[in-house]
Amino acid sequence: MEDDENDPTENEEVKSTAVVKYSVPNPAKYLKLKCNTDLNLPPSNWLSSSADSYGLQHVLYHRKGFSSFRMAHMFPDCVGEVDVVSDAENIKNLLKLPYSKAHISMLVHRVENTLLLDDFDIYKHLLKTSETEWKWLKEFLYDAVNHETVASDKNLYTKSRRREALQKKSLVSKFLYHSLVEGDVKDSPFEAQGTLPIPLHGPPLPEAVSATPDPSPFDHNYNRNVVWTFEDIEMLIGTDLPIFGGGTHPCISLRLRDVSKPINVLTGIDYWLDNLMSNVPEVVMCYHLKGIVQKYELIKTEDLPRLDNSKFSPKLIRDVAQSILSFLKSNATKAGHTYWLFKGKNEDVVKLYDLTSLCSEKEDVKNPFTIPVGMLLYRVARNMKHTSDRQPGTIRMLLKNSIKLLPEGEYPEIVTSSHYMLSDLYVPAGTNPESPGLEQMEVDDESMMYDDDEDLLDSDKDPGMKVLVLDPNGCVQKFKNHYRSPPPINGTVEERCLQALQHVALGLKCLKHFQQTKETSKQQEEEVLFAKPFEPIPMPYGTLNETNDAQKKKKNKEKKKKEKIGDKTDSALLLKNSNEAQTWQNQQSSNISWKDHLKTLLYEKAVLVYATLSEQHFVSGCYGNSLRTIGLLARCQLIMNKLLYNYHGLEENCLLGRAGDCCIMMVQHWDKVDPYRQQFQANTEEDLKMLGHLEKDEQSYNVSIGESNMKVVFIYDIRTIEQMLLKGVECYDEALKSCENESILRRLGNSLNEVASFYLNKAKSASDVTEEMCNKAEAYLIKGLNVFEKVKDDANIALLYTNMGHLHRLLAHANTPQNRGELSQKEKLHYNKAFINYKKALQVLGERKHCPGIWDAVRWELSTAFFNMGTIMHENPPSNITKTEAERQVIEVLQKALQYCDFDEANPKFPLYQYRAAMIHYRIGCLYHSHIWMSGNDSANRKNVIQLAKINYEKASKYYLLSLDVISYFTSQMQRVALSEYLADTANALNVKIKHLQYCLDIFIEINDMMRLIDEKKVDVPEGEDEENETKGFKTCLSLLNLIKQRLQHVLKILVKLCLTKPSPSKDCPRLAEIYKYCYMLSLSLQDGVKCDELMNKLHLVITQIGDKVAEKKLD
Repeated sequence: MEDDENDPTENEEVKSTAVVKYSVPNPAKYLKLKCNTDLNLPPSNWLSSSADSYGLQHVLYHRKGFSSFRMAHMFPDCVGEVDVVSDAENIKNLLKLPYSKAHISMLVHRVENTLLLDDFDIYKHLLKTSETEWKWLKEFLYDAVNHETVASDKNLYTKSRRREALQKKSLVSKFLYHSLVEGDVKDSPFEAQGTLPIPLHGPPLPEAVSATPDPSPFDHNYNRNVVWTFEDIEMLIGTDLPIFGGGTHPCISLRLRDVSKPINVLTGIDYWLDNLMSNVPEVVMCYHLKGIVQKYELIKTEDLPRLDNSKFSPKLIRDVAQSILSFLKSNATKAGHTYWLFKGKNEDVVKLYDLTSLCSEKEDVKNPFTIPVGMLLYRVARNMKHTSDRQPGTIRMLLKNSIKLLPEGEYPEIVTSSHYMLSDLYVPAGTNPESPGLEQMEVDDESMMYDDDEDLLDSDKDPGMKVLVLDPNGCVQKFKNHYRSPPPINGTVEERCLQALQHVALGLKCLKHFQQTKETSKQQEEEVLFAKPFEPIPMPYGTLNETNDAQKKKKNKEKKKKEKIGDKTDSALLLKNSNEAQTWQNQQSSNISWKDHLKTLLYEKAVLVYATLSEQHFVSGCYGNSLRTIGLLARCQLIMNKLLYNYHGLEENCLLGRAGDCCIMMVQHWDKVDPYRQQFQANTEEDLKMLGHLEKDEQSYNVSIGESNMKVVFIYDIRTIEQMLLKGVECYDEALKSCENESILRRLGNSLNEVASFYLNKAKSASDVTEEMCNKAEAYLIKGLNVFEKVKDDANIALLYTNMGHLHRLLAHANTPQNRGELSQKEKLHYNKAFINYKKALQVLGERKHCPGIWDAVRWELSTAFFNMGTIMHENPPSNITKTEAERQVIEVLQKALQYCDFDEANPKFPLYQYRAAMIHYRIGCLYHSHIWMSGNDSANRKNVIQLAKINYEKASKYYLLSLDVISYFTSQMQRVALSEYLADTANALNVKIKHLQYCLDIFIEINDMMRLIDEKKVDVPEGEDEENETKGFKTCLSLLNLIKQRLQHVLKILVKLCLTKPSPSKDCPRLAEIYKYCYMLSLSLQDGVKCDELMNKLHLVITQIGDKVAEKKLD
């Protein structure tokens, strides 16, 4: 009792859980054997296939080999997630190190963060083989382990092959078969129930060959594959422990013990670990004496560490497990390297050799583990990519390391598929080129320094051997884990696209290693099998005979076909089907080879990448790059069209439409044409590689660019605006031939308008080719109108009608006679056509609110056209009609021009409209003034004409004042003065004369408003000219000021005379005479020959005084 109380294992507990990944369906029913049952006699069912469903056959024939590779292939989803993948026996041997002096020999491989551990039988692989087999490792073994020790201790490596050990296994096997309940054995072979198939996303890709380093590969399915968590260590293990159950003990393990021999520590640890790994709570011990059953004993799993003669410390085993795992993870860091974990007999030191580094200097050394590791890396990466949300950086690292390990000449399918998946990591299938969503991910500085193309540790600094000294006290030794998770895939969209293209080019390069002749390709290149809707997908870790009768009949023909192929090929690649392949899900064809299938995938990826690149370049304004990329995209598309698979991924009209967009945008930014030219000629390194493959495949598939509908996107250089405009129209036209699309129709209409505008601008700048350019422009405008009418785009219809009106104005101008005379018939024709088109534009828009910008432009153009025509008619009246009729026509045209003026102050052209209205009113006033002058006093409508003249002059003056045009304002006001003076001269009654002259005086006082603005520096006065030029007309400010001075003096002088006339016209005349006399005296102070500024100031002062004096009279 005292010993039990002081037992150190009494309170030791370890955390252990097991999740079964694969298992036989139910434990075998357990039969307790009667005492004195002779186990030496084999039962009737011993080693029969009918009992294979319980896995008892593995007790006698347990073949491990390199089982971790097979398990990793069966459960690729666990790789990278668990710490270790291994046979349960290997794990037990490692955990027994504190209590065992036996040797340890294991090979270690690393796949991402998972270690693959395999027993390495030195006798089997090295000592028993011929001199040539495993020669490189045999030489290293003799160098690393003393040669004499190896030779003298051969029995050390062959203990499991002794006769006594085999007899013991045979007895245990017979005991287990005896323990099966009679009648429980199934009549037919057991069909294992595998896990549900994992749905794969994406196109079908080659399945990795389940390669193992075994010289003689064999298939071995464990009774159970378990994810065992021991403390904080997670392991995927394979175990063949038979589990029984029945009655009150549903889950037990059976053990046969020799009653004459006490249980030892190592056996107790074996039993304990086996039960922990399979979540078995109890063990039943059957004791025998020379094969005769003596008794049974039931022991709980947690009590196994405390059995007499077999006491051990679970804590010590846990510490050893943590120390060894930490040691391995710290030192077995290089993917693709083979490590040898070795401990000699009776040694307390565990050594880890990096065999790959140590043997790398030897020539003609072929590592048998390279291909299996490469295949496993590929399989794990493929599984991660299609079934999990794992970090893309991890998948990239696995695929790159797989490519390093696998010779592309021997495994072209796998290497090509790896390059395709790498390209898909950078630009995933389903990416929208317009918004790819490939945002750059943030990574810390340390991860940015990590390069997955390099080993984590430098081989020159790595000594090639690491040592772990076993601590008998069980203290956990911690080692730094040099492994770091690969950084995420980052970079700009352009950088990712270029990386994807690099792998596409490398993948296409690998295609040359596929069989070229038809006969060998039929034998060695398996046909691609595509997923069928609503049909389960068999997974590799399901048993081969797991089919129902219906499936057997359905696949009978396919199996016969594969048997013929299988006899001639060493390891055919199996295709994993895809239920949700993006562009392949509806394809039912099964006659496409892997070469054509992978080539199609690679070109499909190239099309997507170039489409994404072209969109990115277009959005960033690099139109030269975008157009160059579209050319490459089109060439990839042409090859895609020639491949066996019917591809529908890219709409050709989108490609052609974007090419047209690039051409038009270059024209709109023609000031940057030199950079565009450089971009267009600057092929990247990736582009050059792709061009090499494109040229070969174009020859192979007889692709003729000149005969394709996409020939329009290919141009040699960027020369002129006209060339690019016409190329854009050509691209849009070709796009509409493949599919009529409203967006492309609108873009075509805009491009046609751009071409027309180009010719119109050319017509303006070169008068000798105006008509030729206008005729070209007219054809494009008519075509553009038809396009926009088809899509019912009113705004653009109005815009094109406006341009058509502008075209006819240019033609009218082109037909102007050299010596400007009256309006010609051609001019009238084109002006009238311009009016018609402008009015059509307004009619289409209906109201300004529908499109204010175009509405305002049309009204301005229409007003301008009427004004220009009216001006010509005013200055050069037609000779074939009377002057009165000519004046009437001019006034009618000018009034139409005035009608389309917009006096809304919110209108951007409001100041221009004001000024135009001033000019129109001035011209109309002049016409009425001329009519008054030419017609006599007896004219019937004289009074009305006078009123109209005054109104138009008055409005003209108002608008000129608002426009701050000094010269025009003074001119308009003096016309008013001239009209009033003329009316005064022709009047008969004195009071009428005085009234007209008083009106003149009021006009002079109004003129002072402009002078005040000038005095306040709110208006710029045009520079004065010399006196010689003043005589040429009143067109300068100084000449107009002198005219104002003269006419002011003249009007005041006449008013004084008229008011002093006897008899007086009215009683106020004497008083008025005094006022006008005073004003006249003021005006006489204005001297001749002064400068403009001085005259302006004096005139402003005098008119101000006159205005004040006249205002006093009105107050009286």
